[in-house]
Amino acid sequence: MPAVLALWSAPVATIVAVAVNAGTETKGAWPGPLAWVQAEPWWWVVGATVAAALGTFAVFWWELRTEEDDDANEPAAVREDGPRVAVSGGSVGVAAGQISGGSVTINQTIHQPPEPPSVPSPVFNLPARNPDFSGREDLLRQVEQGLAAGPVAVVAVKGMGGIGKTQIALEVAHRGWAMGRYEVAWWVRAESALTIAEDLAALGPGLDVPVVADQEQVVAGVRAELAERGRWLVVFDNAVDADSVRAWLPTGPGHVLVTSRWLDWRGLAAVSLSVEQFTPQESGVYLTQQTGETGPQVAELAKLLGHLPLALAQAAAYMAQHGGLSVSRYLELFRDRQAAGALLAHGLGGYPASVATTWLIHYGWLAERSPAALQLLRLCAFLDPDDINLSLLLSRPESLAEDVAGDLRQACGSQFGREQVIGALIGTALAIRVDDDRVRVHRLVGEVTRHQLTALDTDQHDRWASQAIELLNELAPERSWEPAMWPVMADLAAHVTTAAATAAENPATANALGTLGSYLYGRAEYASARTTLQRALAIKEAVYGPDHPQVATTLGNLGVVEQQLGELATARATQQRALGISEAAYGPNHPEVARTLGNLGIVEQQLGELATARATQQRALGISEAAYGPNHPEVATILGNLGNIERELGELAAARATMQRVWAIFEAAYGPDHPQVATTLGNLGNIEWELGELAAARATQQRALAIKEAVYGPDHPEVAITLGNLGNIERALGELAAARATMQRVWAIFEAAYGPDHPQVATTLGNLGIVERALGELAAARATQQRALAIFEAAYGPDHPQVATILGNLGIVERALGELAAARATQQRALAIFEAAYGPDHPEVARTLGNLGNIERKLADEQAQ
Repeated sequence: MPAVLALWSAPVATIVAVAVNAGTETKGAWPGPLAWVQAEPWWWVVGATVAAALGTFAVFWWELRTEEDDDANEPAAVREDGPRVAVSGGSVGVAAGQISGGSVTINQTIHQPPEPPSVPSPVFNLPARNPDFSGREDLLRQVEQGLAAGPVAVVAVKGMGGIGKTQIALEVAHRGWAMGRYEVAWWVRAESALTIAEDLAALGPGLDVPVVADQEQVVAGVRAELAERGRWLVVFDNAVDADSVRAWLPTGPGHVLVTSRWLDWRGLAAVSLSVEQFTPQESGVYLTQQTGETGPQVAELAKLLGHLPLALAQAAAYMAQHGGLSVSRYLELFRDRQAAGALLAHGLGGYPASVATTWLIHYGWLAERSPAALQLLRLCAFLDPDDINLSLLLSRPESLAEDVAGDLRQACGSQFGREQVIGALIGTALAIRVDDDRVRVHRLVGEVTRHQLTALDTDQHDRWASQAIELLNELAPERSWEPAMWPVMADLAAHVTTAAATAAENPATANALGTLGSYLYGRAEYASARTTLQRALAIKEAVYGPDHPQVATTLGNLGVVEQQLGELATARATQQRALGISEAAYGPNHPEVARTLGNLGIVEQQLGELATARATQQRALGISEAAYGPNHPEVATILGNLGNIERELGELAAARATMQRVWAIFEAAYGPDHPQVATTLGNLGNIEWELGELAAARATQQRALAIKEAVYGPDHPEVAITLGNLGNIERALGELAAARATMQRVWAIFEAAYGPDHPQVATTLGNLGIVERALGELAAARATQQRALAIFEAAYGPDHPQVATILGNLGIVERALGELAAARATQQRALAIFEAAYGPDHPEVARTLGNLGNIERKLADEQAQ
């Protein structure tokens, strides 16, 4: 536009100058047509100015139309009800250029290179953009058009890695961010459910989703928030298959891009784009760009490397690392190792021999120049490749075996030595630095490295697999279920899962899986915890036999998880088996026996076998006090279990004294703000509530709630337990609206954590139904209690005390509805269950008799009338 104005200004200024001169000139008449200007000079000034203005406006309008047409050719960010899904698969990409007259002219794209946020952004976590990306413009355009128009899937041909799928997705994401198309650009490691959940949950703070201990809750919040907003892109990188990501994909008017080796994306993505190798021209352009060379040797190397982007990038990195080694010299090195590479690639499931040959060159160089870096690569090959925290991994070099990783162990004795090793590995391009602490290794590099170890010596592969899992086992914290340990476990979890697959018969694998299972239990991810502990149990049984104390330890942890899942019969059998093994191994009075007895007693209590449960806990208490003394936390744990049984038996004074002793022990051992203190306060508050001390009970529960929310976040099941206790107190105080809101929050937390049919959900529904009845909402109250009854009967059978409790509540609602015959039958059934479970003198029996008496009196009154 400035150029247009300049072009117009010159003739306009000339005309105006001529006209002004005519108006002020007095000597002589102007010749020919110019006499008209001399006769009416000011009209000419006005006319020329108007003409200039109209002309400028016309040109401006034309340029504006042209710009609008150009914008219309850009991929549109169309808003739809569902996401735009695209799928692709993983490696190093490169950028297009043309060779002309021995020099390289790089094709310019219409997009400016994106600038990532100058400070960490809570809505942007894309890996660094590849500065060497080139080519693939047609494929990039297809992906962008697909994202704008509807679902797209980009999948690698025959599932091959190293083809450039990840780099294509990364380039699309960076371009979209740079152009302002996206306000959220998020990268998810999609090779497992564990990493998907971890990475989606990490987006929570950026979307103002509350961060809580229960990762599934955070992920649900992230997906719900994305469903309500547009201008976002989430990349699921390296998905195993369509089913592995289907349930995780966000909905709403955003974009989803998936990379994968899986070929069949029908039913999930509308379009599937296959990523091929580079064309010979693209390969030649890339090598020329990286080396500065042209000629037949470049084409020969590109052909030998199979035009595979990852192999090309590795070769270019090697030549650069060695002072600009010539392509001809690299070809000589390649041919020397080509036979070995072909043999090695034979076991790689269809990958070209060029991949293995290329990396053998790097391995040879590292073996000569930096053996410690080669050992680090071999260690990383047995870990999850996408996020390796080397600061954590190498923090205990003494845990590295001297005969396997001796050079690495010695080098990592100092921070300087460690950085030298990491730098040598990064320099080969076999690993990519993510930040100061973390690196990423292409999974194909890991696969080739593992196969190379097998080709050298099968024992080498097994020793490195063992080294990896043994190191992880050393790094894992003992009390992994405690929130303070979660950050470390979050860094180790995916690595334990990966390493366990290659060292399935190692005792360290079982221990590491057991630690991971306990971590998942602490995070209330019970289904995943059960699966992980079952894997650990199978390994221990295979290694040690079925009756070893190590087997008993895992059985005890598995039984606790089963109990949390409401599988009480299974949990009892598991704990009884653990108890039998421990007693046979240690004798009847060992602390391990006491610990198992405590867990078994909890299951018996939940099964309604209170007398048996009390005897079990008293036996455990005697063993623990003899082993540890009266004021040890292990003793307090057993006492807490015993106090809960005393409360259920109606022995409230004894229960209060027991809980106060537990509180004192835990507070002295852990301080006033520990989760164990909070649990004890919650139990004590329940006793105060049953004693009718409502103000004291509320204060006690509120203190417990503050501790738990600070430790776990607002949506953890432990928080819900205390909230449920508070809701009962609010109801007793007559604060019915507050009680209903509290119970509804508890219900939502438990249902999200356990599913809709868990006993904890039923307990909450029973309490909510009581509030609804107090509010006069009798139909709603009946439906709520009936749902709770169905859950409890399915979980515990028809004769459990929890079933009787709900029956009592339901009978009261039926009486209020005037259904006296049904109410009497319901209360009679509840009475029979309570008497069988507790005996004739229990408070629950007395309470039920009172309800039954009220119904019978009302029936008598009606008959008299």
